[in-house]
Amino acid sequence: MQTESFQSFQKMLGARIQSIRKTRKLSQEEVGHLLGMDRVSIGYIEQGKRAPKLSTLHALSKVFDVDIREFFDFPGK
Repeated sequence: MQTESFQSFQKMLGARIQSIRKTRKLSQEEVGHLLGMDRVSIGYIEQGKRAPKLSTLHALSKVFDVDIREFFDFPGK
């Protein structure tokens, strides 16, 4: 049950990251380049297939120019 709950959280987090990225009009390739990651890794995070490290969330917040808490502001929650 906890695993399902975490997977759900991970998918919501990924969707939120993707939404913010798109509002900034950045591609996965551009974000990956800025973070020293490949596009596939960014895609896995956005799809909820991979949990981002805290250091990655921090770097994303700088790239997107948002407070890190924005990643956890899930619509409808």
